[in-house]
Formats: sequence, C-alpha cells, structure tokens
Amino acid sequence: MRSGISLHDVVIEKFNLMKIPKPGQAKRKFLRLRLSEDGKHLVEDDECETQQQTCTDGYKQLLSHLQSKHCCFLICDISYDTNDSLTREDLILIQWCPSEAAIKERVQFSSTKEEVKSKLRGIRFDLEVNSLDDIDLSILADKLGKNVVRIEGVPV
Repeated sequence: MRSGISLHDVVIEKFNLMKIPKPGQAKRKFLRLRLSEDGKHLVEDDECETQQQTCTDGYKQLLSHLQSKHCCFLICDISYDTNDSLTREDLILIQWCPSEAAIKERVQFSSTKEEVKSKLRGIRFDLEVNSLDDIDLSILADKLGKNVVRIEGVPV
C-alpha cells in the first residue's frame, strides 16, 4: 500500500550530506523526519538539530529523539566497535510509531517506509519501534553483527 507521501528534496540532500559531509562540515549523527503541515511530504524535524548539540552520549541521544507522541523516521549514523578492535559506522533507519500516536499517522508512516528506504540509499537496516522497550543495545547489536562489543561507546 502506498501512502502518497513523498520525501522532500531537501531531506535527500541532507541524507547525502550525512553519508559524505562537505569538507570542513561537522558530521551529522541524526536526521529525524516528520510529516509536513499539509501531510504530503516527509520533512526534516527542526528540533532534531537542536537536540544534536545538547547531548554527548550517542545512545541516550538516539533514545531522546524517540520521546515524541508523534511518529517519525529517525536516520542514525551508529558507531560501534567489534571484538576484533575495529570501529565501524553504519546508517540505520528507525520507524518510530508509538501507540500514543493517532492511528491515521501510524498507518501513513507504515505505508511510507518502503518509499523512504528506496530513496535513501546506503541504510544498513531498519527497525520498527513502537516503544522504548522495543529498542535496546542488544537488539541493535544483533542487527549490526554478532561480534559487536560496544555501540556509541556503551558496552553491549
């Protein structure tokens, strides 16, 4: 089922800058997408930029983006360490649809996920999350690989 909701062009540009930042530009960790006021596009949630500057713990910061009672897509640049002492980074997509959100909004986001994944190339995996209980370090570690020992500096 297609929702008719499209990605705004600016979102695709910002995502591409997450993958490969311009010289001298700080690397962005998060990009949170919400519905536009007219409900026709996914746009960047401006509050996300402010939150990126206020927290230094990457995992807590990730969770802080999922506190809203509204659905969103959160694209995260996750840093993790493996048991062979390698540090890696991957982009992941989290579809946040809390039970407190309106049913129409939840359906719109669920039916838009494939569109988002097809337009934003380079996402390693996606998670559908309905509550903070659905996302913890062990779930992320399982998705990232069996030899993950730390995510965002936090031991698994």
